[in-house]
Amino acid sequence: MHPASLLLKLGVLVPVLYYGVLLVGGYLTPGYNHFTQYASELGMAGKPAAQIFNYGIIAAGGCAVVAALGVLIGMKSLGSNILWAILAAVCLAAWGVSFVYGGLYPMPDPLHAGPVTYMGVGLGVMAIPAALFMFLGLSSRSDMGGVKSMLILSVLAMIGLTLVMFNVGGLNLVDKTNVGLWQRGLGLAMILWIGLACLGIDQALGRRGKRRRDPMRDVVFGEG
Repeated sequence: MHPASLLLKLGVLVPVLYYGVLLVGGYLTPGYNHFTQYASELGMAGKPAAQIFNYGIIAAGGCAVVAALGVLIGMKSLGSNILWAILAAVCLAAWGVSFVYGGLYPMPDPLHAGPVTYMGVGLGVMAIPAALFMFLGLSSRSDMGGVKSMLILSVLAMIGLTLVMFNVGGLNLVDKTNVGLWQRGLGLAMILWIGLACLGIDQALGRRGKRRRDPMRDVVFGEG
């Protein structure tokens, strides 16, 4: 097993943990509506599933932070430029930190979105450059076309949905009747790719290791 494999498997757990506590929390909270309410409302003080939700997103964020090291090692092992690998790992870890903060400081605490930059933007947006840098680092891998397509589509979806959520352009598409639905869309674009990308890198490392262990890999039959 490659040294990065276990770390990457923790990354695969990120969407599993998040959507697990989201579904369980919604089920245990009477009257909760996924279409009209923010996911983080499940973690507010006094909510019946607050601890389940908050501990769940702390675990998901922690897995992302640890998986970032696996991404760095894995991308480098697959021949990625070290700069893209480092940037992807740092941005993914920063996103994970924002999730840990989200659980430690539930809504309406200002730190719920994680530490803010000098522009007032939470670390949650770091998922966007993380996916972009990962795409750039894996761009030369012809065997990872599915992963690369998923990454670039996720980047575009995250940018578009973030602009909609912040009402950039004044389209006013988000209101109290659908804010939860829009947030679920953004969450899908922002979280699912982490698990799939970690799985894709882990599988590519497995294929690489298998080729190295195969003593016949360089034999060309028919040559005398």
